[in-house]
Amino acid sequence: MMSEVRTQKSEHRSQKSVPPPIPPPGGGRARVKVFALFSILFALFLMPSAIAASRNIEDTLKTYLKNNFPWAKIEIKNLILGAEIPEGPPEKIFAEKGPPGRTVFWLEFKNGKKITVTANVKAFDWIVVSRRAFRKGYCLERDDVYVTLMDVTRIPGNVINDAAKVTGRVLTRSIIANMPIVDNMIMMETPMVKRGQPVVILAESPVFNITTKGEIKESSYVGGFVKVINLTSKRLITGLLIDENTVKVEF
Repeated sequence: MMSEVRTQKSEHRSQKSVPPPIPPPGGGRARVKVFALFSILFALFLMPSAIAASRNIEDTLKTYLKNNFPWAKIEIKNLILGAEIPEGPPEKIFAEKGPPGRTVFWLEFKNGKKITVTANVKAFDWIVVSRRAFRKGYCLERDDVYVTLMDVTRIPGNVINDAAKVTGRVLTRSIIANMPIVDNMIMMETPMVKRGQPVVILAESPVFNITTKGEIKESSYVGGFVKVINLTSKRLITGLLIDENTVKVEF
């Protein structure tokens, strides 16, 4: 009996003294190396194709927007593809939401596959802007304005985008510098008097009227203020062009 107990104890000690199995050397390092190799292969072979597909879709969407929207400049950023892009260009493109702003596109390909593409779209268009402040009644000249691009979300309604449409037009209100010119700021259909045209200078008061000969020194429309030279005194004065032949001045 004692012999059996000793044997059991001896076996128990031998079981406790057996060390755990030692993993093969470099096992963890091998797994890290495999993962690193896979990452490198992904970067070398898969990533460039995905980037190329994204760039191709970006160019395709820019062409679609330029052909369907009357904007001078378009920017597309933060492109997100809803699925893998099939080979070849899409046969149909539809803007479900937007643009501009966050825009959702539907693309249908030749194999029948449809995917969504989301992107931030910014659009710009040309507008006419004042170079400096001008008073009401001033006749705008070409050098008084410039044409620039502006984000379409900031462009006011009825803005003018052609400098020729404001040249020689009289302002119906005073404006500040760098202000977009809209159509209700200028007189569109009024008789124009060109620089060098002879006129009558009229000075009125409740007691008497004085008239003298003058000459227009800048082109203007009837209803606008204009510079005129008094041919008698040779003085340059400013008056209101009340008709095509008369400039009224204040005492």
